[in-house]
Amino acid sequence: MNQSLVLRLASPPCWVITAADGGRIGPVSTGGLADAAPIAAERPLVVIGPGASVTLARPELPVRGGAKLAQVVPYAMEELLAGEVEQFHFGIGPTDATGRTLVAALRRDEMRGWMDALRHAGLEPKAIVPDTLCVPDNPGKTVAVIDSGQLLVRAPGELPVALDAEPLTEAFALAGLEGEDRHVQLYVSQHDWQRSREMIEALREVTGSLDLQLLPDGALPLLAAAAVRPDALSLMQGEFALRTGWRAEWQRWRIAAFVGLAALTLHVGVRGYDLARLNAEQKRLDAAIEQAARLALPDVERLEDARAQVAQRLAGGGAADPEGLLAMLAAVGGALAGGPGPTVESLGWRDRSLELQMAAPNTESFARFSQAIAARGLAADVASTLPTGKGIQAQVRISARPVT
Repeated sequence: MNQSLVLRLASPPCWVITAADGGRIGPVSTGGLADAAPIAAERPLVVIGPGASVTLARPELPVRGGAKLAQVVPYAMEELLAGEVEQFHFGIGPTDATGRTLVAALRRDEMRGWMDALRHAGLEPKAIVPDTLCVPDNPGKTVAVIDSGQLLVRAPGELPVALDAEPLTEAFALAGLEGEDRHVQLYVSQHDWQRSREMIEALREVTGSLDLQLLPDGALPLLAAAAVRPDALSLMQGEFALRTGWRAEWQRWRIAAFVGLAALTLHVGVRGYDLARLNAEQKRLDAAIEQAARLALPDVERLEDARAQVAQRLAGGGAADPEGLLAMLAAVGGALAGGPGPTVESLGWRDRSLELQMAAPNTESFARFSQAIAARGLAADVASTLPTGKGIQAQVRISARPVT
């Protein structure tokens, strides 16, 4: 399909479908940018931007093309711009026979504002062309367009300009349309003709000739023919260049990608923090275990693996070692379960013997307890007794052999 949709950024925006040669197909439509999105989805979109925001020049550049050309253009335009050159975006056009290159400059923020407004409305243009460069070129006449209070002028061999059309007579003089040697081709929108008919007719008296043509649908059909030409200078260059393939998909999904990357970074950071915290906790516990092992295993001179050595020592009190700690605790528990007797206040393990601090109402209780221990193959030695207000306290030692 050799059709294009040409949209003009005006107030309000307007658009028209054109053929490959720029000829209009169908009526001019007016509305919000989003209203043009369904039509733009079916054909390439070319946008005509306000030329009043664009500075045009033909500097003679030291290089002809390539990446170096984009680097030298800002310095060649520096004296023509009102502001720091870093604030401007540049579009580079063809180089003519004299070696001069067409350059368009506008503030980067304004260009970004155009692109954001278009994309917010669901529009993806393939080119943005200033309306000044869309004015027809006539080698024998100065072409002027009056539309929506704006005067676009293109003199033979000169760069086109955009002027405020109010007041119109002063705009004519400023644009250099007056003079016997001036031959003007003037296009006027129907609305502007009705507002300024007398001033426009008065221009005939101060020019060599004036050809007048009314534009009942405004200037868009006239400007669209030049906008769709393959050699038209598009401002969509550099950072604003049209992206295709994976680059276009990246632009569409870059926000989601950044959010996903941020989430992944956060997840890794949290996991890393947890791992560092757990490693620190493990070191603290290992230090505590080693300290406790040194107290529990005073006979061990070298602790290589405190966990394993303590486990091995504890395992020695189980079924594999009938004279171990666990076996003696089981015997004490069985002896105490036989009936009323002494109670255990504290216990300790030393030299493979269980040392108990016990309390009982009388010495007979200790005697019965010793007999119950002996019945289980162990020996109970009551080392010392101390009378108290509630009975008797005693140090009792449980061992595998009778204590002599």
